Amino acid sequence: MRNLRKLVFIFIIYSTYISLGLPDSLLGVAWPTMVGEFHVAYSAVGIISMTIAICTVISSLQAIRITQKIGTGKLVVGSVLLTSIGLIGFAVTQNFFLLIVAALPLGFGAGAIDTSVNDYVAANLKAHHMNWLHAFWGIGATIGPMIMGVVLNNDFSWRNGYLIIGVIQLTLLFILFFSLPLWKKNEKKVSKKSEESTTSAGSVWKQTGVLFSLLSFVFYVGLEGTIFLWGSSYLIEVKSITAVNASFIISIFFASITVGRIISGFITFWLSNQKLLLFSEITLFIGILTVAFGRGSILYAGFILIGLGCAAIFPTMIHETPRRFGEKNSGAIIGLQVAFGYVGITVLPPLLGVLFQGFSMNFFPVFLVTFVLVLFGATIVIEKGRTVKNLKI
Repeated sequence: MRNLRKLVFIFIIYSTYISLGLPDSLLGVAWPTMVGEFHVAYSAVGIISMTIAICTVISSLQAIRITQKIGTGKLVVGSVLLTSIGLIGFAVTQNFFLLIVAALPLGFGAGAIDTSVNDYVAANLKAHHMNWLHAFWGIGATIGPMIMGVVLNNDFSWRNGYLIIGVIQLTLLFILFFSLPLWKKNEKKVSKKSEESTTSAGSVWKQTGVLFSLLSFVFYVGLEGTIFLWGSSYLIEVKSITAVNASFIISIFFASITVGRIISGFITFWLSNQKLLLFSEITLFIGILTVAFGRGSILYAGFILIGLGCAAIFPTMIHETPRRFGEKNSGAIIGLQVAFGYVGITVLPPLLGVLFQGFSMNFFPVFLVTFVLVLFGATIVIEKGRTVKNLKI
């Protein structure tokens, strides 16, 4: 009975991450249809996405402080409620300004879920659970656009798509509410640790390796976002791939990340996090070179390698945080990591877009290689710093 209860609880945690992924790709799919109803410029979608991103960063930085006061379970319930309100707000609003207002709870909810659940899993569960958790985000991020696509292909309003996702979130909210006793029971050791710790986000900056860790999140998540935003354009403009084939290749990239995270979960049973992280970065590097120099069907293999390389990096870096910087500091640092990741995906892809427009799309793989080298260098520096620290102790 005890094992069954634990399995149910882990499934609830995974379901929470499906809910985190569900809204992430909706706006990009729905916006071409939405823009005509609101009578705004096509580029106005940037205002909405920036609003969501800023709110996500703010809530990421505050999530651990709130968790210490009310517990992870209550924070997750409140966050899912906020995302439900935001999604239903998108579905019913008739005004672009109110659309921006609806983006506020969507961002605040996403950041709090991301930070609090990552911190919980890093502190309490094995590395394979962290990889599988992020695989479930991929499932949610895949299902969301599929639901919206079915809605639009059947000539229904995009509002129905947002409403359906909102109802799914409300259903999860109902399940989470009744699972609160399970969160409390499993949080006892975390609560004790939190009471002893006075660590805040502002007090960890000087700790050895933290700045390099934050740099890793900026460039890794920025790399993902660059591929999401500019991958198709690179394939079409530089590799002379048709738009249909380019979109298919990018879809394979998304799928390979999700499958890679499932596989990585099993790999952690016999390979350490440190080795898995380095192996993933090398695979990512090889994948980028394959895309840069490849043509035709080789490009499929290149993007599959990039996806498999990306798969374990984010969850492994999160799961390594307690080992690298101590359990006492992990909550505050994970909040910063998630926030810096969102900064990376918000700033780097648009900035590179300006550079691509001013110079050439040929620089796409050059920047990706640069990002991976920064990531690899930061990983080495963090591990060396930790080794020196242990020797001093």
